[in-house]
Amino acid sequence: MSDRNSQSCGCMDGQNQWVNSVYRHLSEANAPLAMLYVPYQGWETPYDPCTALKVGTVFQSLCKPFCGKGGKCW
Repeated sequence: MSDRNSQSCGCMDGQNQWVNSVYRHLSEANAPLAMLYVPYQGWETPYDPCTALKVGTVFQSLCKPFCGKGGKCW
């Protein structure tokens, strides 16, 4: 695997100094870039096929309609 700094991807051209600084500190601290949390989901009665296709999910608890900016549905 080649060294990140030797690649000619444009990431070291001075325009991304903040990103480079963050990456360097994360590398030095051996810190993860992301953490994942997946809660346990219990079984529930699924929607009927027509409703599931309409809302985009089979389970009612996963039905989270997009309401636009700010999350307000009018």
